[in-house]
Amino acid sequence: MSTRRTKQLSIGLCCLFLMILTACGGSGGASTPGASANKNATGNGGIAAVDTTPTTPRLGVQPCPTAVSDAVYWNPIVSAQEGVDAVASVTCASLTNTDALQALVVVRYEGVGQNANIYVFTNITGPNPTQIFKLAKLYKGDAKISAYNTLLTAEVDQGSSVNATLTGAGYKQDLFREFKWSSGIGTLVPVSFPGIFPHLTRYEAESEQQQVSQGKAQALNATQIAGKLAATLLKWPNDAATTTVSGGNQHDRDAVVAVKNNGKTITVALSRLGGNTNNGIWEATSVTSDGTVITAPQGRDILNGTPTVTGNIAGDTTGKVKILDHLYTTIGTADVKGGTLFSATISYTASFKGGTQEGLVILYSYGADGAVVGAVMLKELLNNA
Repeated sequence: MSTRRTKQLSIGLCCLFLMILTACGGSGGASTPGASANKNATGNGGIAAVDTTPTTPRLGVQPCPTAVSDAVYWNPIVSAQEGVDAVASVTCASLTNTDALQALVVVRYEGVGQNANIYVFTNITGPNPTQIFKLAKLYKGDAKISAYNTLLTAEVDQGSSVNATLTGAGYKQDLFREFKWSSGIGTLVPVSFPGIFPHLTRYEAESEQQQVSQGKAQALNATQIAGKLAATLLKWPNDAATTTVSGGNQHDRDAVVAVKNNGKTITVALSRLGGNTNNGIWEATSVTSDGTVITAPQGRDILNGTPTVTGNIAGDTTGKVKILDHLYTTIGTADVKGGTLFSATISYTASFKGGTQEGLVILYSYGADGAVVGAVMLKELLNNA
């Protein structure tokens, strides 16, 4: 065979080989390595390890690695002293929103009040776990991990309307806070739960949901929650008329309910806790009424002692701006007048001095008889004054 024919045959075989490869790649031409990897990772028989797409961290509490699951393991890490304090619990979750697990370690002191220190560690299976968060000396304190991978804490606010007249063993756990990972800051920071009623905090809402899910409590429907809100925060009659504007059915995620009293109406927006349409409890997330507006602050801002509230009440009416703490107790108020834009700087004094707490800013408008005829409510984080 001549050299020329040999070269022609070699070229032909190469072309045939390339055609076969192209055909194996699919009808749209040869697939790229990245496309093959992504396709295989979705369950088409390939190896998922080659997929570089970030995975979504699992929500809620996860089993701790066996080596670090025992509370005794953490005693030397948190410098616990025998007879003084000890690790009470260890819980793991993806608190930094990555695949890695972090450990929530609760250290409890001996004696009255059983003060608690709350720690969060990462790199938990390494020789030197890294502390990324700490809260110290929470009176009757405790902590848990939410269904949203946030840290929820509970403690006593000794100066609150619940505890101000109590002492020692009589103190009641009444202050609940939430913290979420901030990659920019490198630790957990305070955040607010969107609910305003019947719960101001995720800790309380998730506790109520657990009671309902276990059949130990009866969930209220959306209209009942809206009516109860009006009775509690506006002092309207318990039998004020409630009308469902939208949603609110058994398997709806959201609802809008109108509550009417003496011809005046407020509109209450509600959502299921966690978007759970299978027996999830209802939480009111906003209250509005025609002609009553707060333009500043914005909802879920952080307020610091003397916030300035601006807004408007339509018509020739009077109004009040009130700041409510974590127990719906009024801790700051200012009178405002309707008809024009108002600006009111309100000084409040929070009983809790250890950081932020969840609360409300409410603008009320009043009729000639002094009864509430309209309101708008904003959920806020209140810093200690």
